[in-house]
Amino acid sequence: MSAETGEGSGRGPMADSENQSRMGTGVIGVSQEARVYALEELSRRAGLGSEELLSPWRIRQAPGGDISLESMAAPGSPRILFPTFNGELNADYVVRKSWPVEARDTAAGCVPDFVVPFARRESIAAQPLFLASATGEFQCTEDLLASTVLVLSRFEEIHAAARDEHGRFPSARSLAARDNYLDRPIVDEYGLALERVLVTLDPGFHSGERKLRVKVSHDVDLVGIPFSIRETAMQLVARRNPGTALRDFFSFTGSEPGSLRQVMEICEETAARGLRSALYWKASQRSRFDSGYDIGDARIAKVIDWARLRSIEMGVHPGYGTYLHEDELRSEIERCRRAIGCDRPGGRQHYLRWSPATWEHWEQCGLAYDSSVGYADCAGFRAGTSVPYRPWLWNKNRRAELLEVPLILMDRTLVSKDYMGLSREGSLSTVKGLMCKCAAVGGVLTLLWHNNCLGWPYSAHFSRILDELAGEENYDWEADLKDQQTSTALLRG
Repeated sequence: MSAETGEGSGRGPMADSENQSRMGTGVIGVSQEARVYALEELSRRAGLGSEELLSPWRIRQAPGGDISLESMAAPGSPRILFPTFNGELNADYVVRKSWPVEARDTAAGCVPDFVVPFARRESIAAQPLFLASATGEFQCTEDLLASTVLVLSRFEEIHAAARDEHGRFPSARSLAARDNYLDRPIVDEYGLALERVLVTLDPGFHSGERKLRVKVSHDVDLVGIPFSIRETAMQLVARRNPGTALRDFFSFTGSEPGSLRQVMEICEETAARGLRSALYWKASQRSRFDSGYDIGDARIAKVIDWARLRSIEMGVHPGYGTYLHEDELRSEIERCRRAIGCDRPGGRQHYLRWSPATWEHWEQCGLAYDSSVGYADCAGFRAGTSVPYRPWLWNKNRRAELLEVPLILMDRTLVSKDYMGLSREGSLSTVKGLMCKCAAVGGVLTLLWHNNCLGWPYSAHFSRILDELAGEENYDWEADLKDQQTSTALLRG
């Protein structure tokens, strides 16, 4: 956490210079359309917009540019004002705010304060996020709508020069890592603060129960086709999985490889805990980072049929070379579509090679959702949220016709010595902590576990994590997408 001054928390002029170079500008402008989008997202997280609740609150824009939430219940009803500070927002400034209304409840215990990045230098630290006025309305003390859309859209990555060897933005270069809030869904927490204000203004308002939901998915990177002596050796020596290695070795005769069998095994192990799997298949050519299996191979087709009969979701896992190459992306997606028999699937980019431009490419390819927005090197909330959402496209100044289901944690992130390198106890503790954060805001814990990560040392981690998640509600992205469309329509009146 950065040290706090009397007015805000930041790193000073040198840090500003570094981040202006990284982000392209130290002063940020946000359109009114983007702000309305942000208020819709915050309102949804506060419990507004649900058709069942029939809430009277609606979003209104004032002639001067400020945006508010106003109750339509009666003339003169109170409102919540969100002022605009365009031109004063700083790309490197982060401030921490307090709860708007004191209360003793679970939410206050889980959320000690509110972290607001892209703040003004005039921001006052520890001030309530919302202040009540003499007229009975509340006013936000920050340009929270601008901060929300900037965080959800991963604005800091658009002009960032920092990239690792795979072209990925590293977590260590993020504002969240610098100011110690990568493990917090800060945008979802704003929703809790807004809910507190709504209840204060309308004691009859009730947002409904917040509960944890889980989405488990498996990127099918390796299936033992074509035969690879290197991967077979890895299964035998590094992962201590002789049965899989032996099946892979004899797969050249046309038999089922052990790595392909693991696709079914991982789905069965997940289902045994009452959880649903999603399989993301590849159709890439062979390269240094892609195994290059033929998704049309009869042995793979048999497993796809097996999954279809069990109503296991199937999606796409575009290869290494599709990153920022829309034509190649489209070609691979079409091959996957034909193989899995799904016109509008979701999926994830290989190696988590992702940037905000990826949303536009996936939308152009007609995909339903992406689940790439997570860091390979650290578990947490890359986009400041655990609540799936339709992202904001800066180039088009609108919502994407695509759902983002943020990735919270991955097998290799937890276990690999190149990343967090946690013990079994450490990984379980991390998962429990993230579950608690997601549950407090009604979010989704997304877990990626590869089918070829069932041997040592991954197996011990996986079984314990699945046991912890057992019985939790599965996330239904199709139903959620419909609910979001309804929510937006209701809030706009």
